[in-house]
Amino acid sequence: MAQQDGTTGSERIVGLSKSEAVDRVVAADDARDPDTVRAVLDHVTEDGTVTADGVDSAVTDTSMILSTAETRVELASIDLDDAREAAGDDAAVGAVRSRLDVFESQVANATEQVESLGEELQELSDWRDDPRSVYDIVLGLREVASESQALTAHADDIQLDIEKFERWLSNHDVRVRGLDGDVAALEQSLDGLADRVEAVADAEESEDDADAAEGADDERAAEWYNAALRARVSDLLVEDVRAELADLRELAPESVAENDGLGDAAANLDELDARVQRLRGRLGDLARPSWTDEYGARIESFEATLAAFEPPVSWGAVQAELEDARVGDDG
Repeated sequence: MAQQDGTTGSERIVGLSKSEAVDRVVAADDARDPDTVRAVLDHVTEDGTVTADGVDSAVTDTSMILSTAETRVELASIDLDDAREAAGDDAAVGAVRSRLDVFESQVANATEQVESLGEELQELSDWRDDPRSVYDIVLGLREVASESQALTAHADDIQLDIEKFERWLSNHDVRVRGLDGDVAALEQSLDGLADRVEAVADAEESEDDADAAEGADDERAAEWYNAALRARVSDLLVEDVRAELADLRELAPESVAENDGLGDAAANLDELDARVQRLRGRLGDLARPSWTDEYGARIESFEATLAAFEPPVSWGAVQAELEDARVGDDG
């Protein structure tokens, strides 16, 4: 029969003073940090002694924390249902569908996580019959509590994002401002790309004026290659924002059909598209045969990878592909 604290032998600590319990837990595994052990056991210590009631209280406290997370995830799920209903037929429009897809994935993941935490807590709740040490039980309870609190905050963020989406969905002006922000961000991104291109050009001029140090050409080649990758990503950015523009025009109410407020964004996109092409041309002019020999096939492979992305683009996935393809420190 299991003993009162769910363990036998060297890690049986219920009934010990906290100091004695810390010593016993550390003695059982010298990799454990005494200060960490002491902080964990604080949660199950009453009047200086580790008690079974303290462990039971920790289970109850953790259950309450998890219950809050469960409620918030359920509320996020309800809000998502409301958002789907509000979208109606507009859910078929790419800009709407992609946003709903993100929320559905987030809510599904949060639901799966809260269910997993519930299963883990159920196992920990039966601590008297659990072969694990009381210390490991309490440590597990603290982990469940911490993950539950993080999940609560995440579910709250999902709800806030869904509320923002519903405002975006119901208000054309909000959508226009959002697109203007996307265009401004694209322009800023191209400013950064232009700086990279000019850095390659400046390095070329410097090498023409003096003997280049050994390995300098390799460094310039890598900078040129990384800039070429970012230029391809910029092409995709323009394509994605154009698709968003088209979707917003489809969503625009008939009352603003003749003056939808999207004309400036469309004109700016044309200018930014032309700027991307100029930057790509500049990179082409700067390329040395040795650079294209070394990196040409990799650029073509990256272009093929990007071709698989269609608006609305998953930019997290694109960023991951860029990180995987680039060379050196291109932060």
